[in-house]
Amino acid sequence: MSSELNLAAIIYDNDDQPVDALLHTLAANLNQRGRRVAGLAMAINEQGLRREPMALQDLETGCEYSIAQNLGAESQSCCLDPYGLAEATGVLRSLLNNPPGLAIVNRFGQQEIDGKGCRAEFLQLLDAGIPVLTVVRRKFLHQWQEFCGGEAVDLPFSETAVQQWCDEVLKK
Repeated sequence: MSSELNLAAIIYDNDDQPVDALLHTLAANLNQRGRRVAGLAMAINEQGLRREPMALQDLETGCEYSIAQNLGAESQSCCLDPYGLAEATGVLRSLLNNPPGLAIVNRFGQQEIDGKGCRAEFLQLLDAGIPVLTVVRRKFLHQWQEFCGGEAVDLPFSETAVQQWCDEVLKK
């Protein structure tokens, strides 16, 4: 990947950090300023934390896509619904036909590490020259850096730092 990736990840430690609320707030603020920001973020609750059951929300339309499946009360398995996730990624693919100034991809996590999830959409958006912002849990930082060849900007969980990066990318 080239050094002109315009790719950044907000690095966070745990689900108690309202990283998804930061994505929603950032997108709303930039869109109000006339900068088109589009993509997917986790649907959030009143406390700004990831809502249960999990859903992805289209940042432009507000449409939600359930990505959780009910495996029963005794299940210890991951409840991620791969079919729901596949449906939601259509939002990201649609950005290739109508590119925003910035695309938000809800996260780079275990699914992407395994070659699934939004991995293909990350690559398609970057190949199209669309700047991408995502979030990465610190425990996946090594795999993230391998994925992007060390070319992405790792941002702290800080509204100021993230806003500064976005402003720089949107000036180009």
